[in-house]
Amino acid sequence: MTLDEVDGKILSILMNNSRVSISDIARELGLSRPTVRKRIKRLVDSGVIKSFSIVVDENLLRGFQILCFFRAPNVEETVGKLRNLSEVSEIYITTGEKNILCIARIADLKNLENLLREFKKYGIPFEVDIVLHTEKKAMVFPPFKGIKVTCDYCGSEITGKPMIYRIHNRTYYLCCPTCYREFSKKMKRITG
Repeated sequence: MTLDEVDGKILSILMNNSRVSISDIARELGLSRPTVRKRIKRLVDSGVIKSFSIVVDENLLRGFQILCFFRAPNVEETVGKLRNLSEVSEIYITTGEKNILCIARIADLKNLENLLREFKKYGIPFEVDIVLHTEKKAMVFPPFKGIKVTCDYCGSEITGKPMIYRIHNRTYYLCCPTCYREFSKKMKRITG
């Protein structure tokens, strides 16, 4: 599925305010409400839009955030373990020596100690930094050149309705029954 410039504008508007009405989007883009509704439904059905949510000012929440950097020889195994930790809110696979970054929210120092003990069980080098203050957190949408939705298993472009695989509060999009079957086997090996 390839998205056009109108889809990009709709996404940009929704990323700034997911509660904006279809009428407001239609008025801003000079489109009819049914057209906007149909496009949003297509974006949701194809997996481009995974959810509609709010943005919380993390500086006002109790506790604190930490950034955890790992040098993991087995990225899939480490990511599988991190996914199961309730404190971890985001996981990124990165380039370079530190190949995994995760972000966690910790209630207090005791929780931090417990989490660090859990990380030590992994037997791999890691570093932890405490976030003192969040200055900017925004979904940045690059100048629109079109988006291609790709299969989470083979990387091919998904041209029709994707097959959906959900595990541990995460959704994966697959292009065909073969990729779905193989991805399912892979996830079962990782998560046990």
